[in-house]
Amino acid sequence: MDIKRVAIDAVNEVIVMTVSPMDYKGQVQKRINEKMPLATVKGFRKGQVPKDLVAKQYGKGIKIEEVNKVVELALTRYIQSERLNLLGTPLPKVNENFSWDADDLVFEYEIGLAPEFELNLEAENDIVKYVISADDKLIEDQVVRIQKQFGKPIPQTVVEENYDITGTFVNDENGINTKSTISLSIFNDKKVADKFIGKKVGDVVTINTKGLFEDDHQLMDLLKVGHDVVHGLDIDVDFTIESINGTELAELNQELFDRLLVKAM
Repeated sequence: MDIKRVAIDAVNEVIVMTVSPMDYKGQVQKRINEKMPLATVKGFRKGQVPKDLVAKQYGKGIKIEEVNKVVELALTRYIQSERLNLLGTPLPKVNENFSWDADDLVFEYEIGLAPEFELNLEAENDIVKYVISADDKLIEDQVVRIQKQFGKPIPQTVVEENYDITGTFVNDENGINTKSTISLSIFNDKKVADKFIGKKVGDVVTINTKGLFEDDHQLMDLLKVGHDVVHGLDIDVDFTIESINGTELAELNQELFDRLLVKAM
């Protein structure tokens, strides 16, 4: 098995694991042999099914199980051997082109590393104390966000300011074809948000990626583009509207409080 780390920035990396047949083939064959006396295939007596038919019927499922065991164990040992000080747990990256039918299987895990820093306790430093004040507006806004999060989506025909819009971002030249659900408040420039107002399902809105957000890294999630190209990305993307939803806010009652408590746990 080949394992390597690819740095994204000072505290974010990706562990890339390439699993070859020699890492799992022996255990898969062993499991298939154990399955043969119990295998049932129409036209054959129990225990008399040819090995190639047993492998055809059960082999892929066994392969998935064994590869997952190999990957989980190798990932744990690698983190321990490299003495990685992680923030949270490794997050698997989704690869839409992944196929279990391939011989060599590539798995990627995003990890966050605890930053290293030095604290000089002998130096004279000014310490700033911040006092956080939760005013009525801040509290009311947070309550509305919670009500919306647990609310009921209501289909709409025309885009308005507070609606959620589902659609697909497309730029053929850059290989972008990503379905996303957005709210107009995510955009850095209100002029961009205004382009969507009044649009209907099936309409296409073209926006430019430069300065779309305060932090260009948001484009990575929205358009599924790589970290190497996201900074200063300056292209037009077409967004085809597929559905428009308003939200019926959840009532402030015991049911909502119970759902919040379960989520917090």
